[in-house]
Amino acid sequence: MKAKYLVVLGIRPDIINYQPLVNEFKRKKIDFKIIHTGQHYSYFFDGLFFKQLNFPNPDYHLKIGSGTQAHQLGKLVQKFEKVLLKEKPDLVFSFSDANPALSGIVASKMGIKVAHLEAGMRSYDWRMQEEKNRRLLDSISDYLFTPTSSTKKNLIREGIPPHRIFQVGKPIFEVLNNFKEKIDKNTILDELNISKGKYFLVTAHRPENVGVKKPLGNILAALEGVYKKYEKPVIFPIHPRTRASIKKFGLRIPKGIKLLEPVGFLEFSKLEKNAFCCVTDSGTVQEDTCIFKVPCVTMRISTERSETIEVGSSIAAGVNMAHIMDAVDKMVNKKSNWKNPYGKPDFSKKMIKILEKLDGEICSPKVWWDHPKINSSKSISQYKTKWKNPSVPDEIF
Repeated sequence: MKAKYLVVLGIRPDIINYQPLVNEFKRKKIDFKIIHTGQHYSYFFDGLFFKQLNFPNPDYHLKIGSGTQAHQLGKLVQKFEKVLLKEKPDLVFSFSDANPALSGIVASKMGIKVAHLEAGMRSYDWRMQEEKNRRLLDSISDYLFTPTSSTKKNLIREGIPPHRIFQVGKPIFEVLNNFKEKIDKNTILDELNISKGKYFLVTAHRPENVGVKKPLGNILAALEGVYKKYEKPVIFPIHPRTRASIKKFGLRIPKGIKLLEPVGFLEFSKLEKNAFCCVTDSGTVQEDTCIFKVPCVTMRISTERSETIEVGSSIAAGVNMAHIMDAVDKMVNKKSNWKNPYGKPDFSKKMIKILEKLDGEICSPKVWWDHPKINSSKSISQYKTKWKNPSVPDEIF
């Protein structure tokens, strides 16, 4: 019996990272459907990525859009439940930590098995909605596909049974490898009249950074200082949220900063790969620059991509102006000879091999205590303890 899969996506990084797996599903004629929650819906955040990555059109589009956390989650629960009732999948794939990933909770409550891609990443920063999402999803997922040895250790420390954890590497490594030729041929550097190693690349979009006047002002001041010191243009593809905040707070765009509208996957990858240094609050940019051997300054006090800090490809600087500038000085003056922590670009092959091996189990009822690796007298005996609840009368026992 072959399993039926539902792949859930909703934001631009989902489309990028699912690309190799969906491509393998198509090549091997595996039964799957794509569900788009619609959290990202503009052409530059959504449609362009489908086009450039040759990604199949979704089978369902839930059109959830933007809104408060409760608004998005409420719509997701209601609309995704209808899809599950109609499709009756054996396994739902949820990716990473944005709100669309919470589709896994809906599936789990309906008795449908859940696979979490990029499981085990931890920032240990409870201010982040993403941290809450990834913790919730990891706790209820049946299969946890984790990118690195450190993320696997995170899951084990939290009590996730090892037989549910599979280390498969980073999807983005395979994507960047697959599209290397197209990235290199992209003409955005010529269009912007910039050269390799002669510019800074900046992104800033997190609400805690750009939704408050002081940190956003600090970031702009730091970028002005970086431009004056290094005399290199600062290329800044600006998120709509950031642009709106700059206008709202009456902040000034410093000299030397070139604002761009959001760009496509190929354009942005070309900019990352050829930058002198990247300054960002994005987790995915930390990964990309680590792979491209480009120094990265992370404008956060915590990160779930701790491996980039450990190997030395990035430094967490926070949003203090002096700290950002100091971090830039440190990163641009170090050798880009760190070891890539993401293994090989073979994520999709590992995934398919594991799924083929698990096929019968995926199609079977969701009863984990029947799993052969834990269904033994030795493993069960550790849970046999004598206890009595002192608040309950003895005769109940």
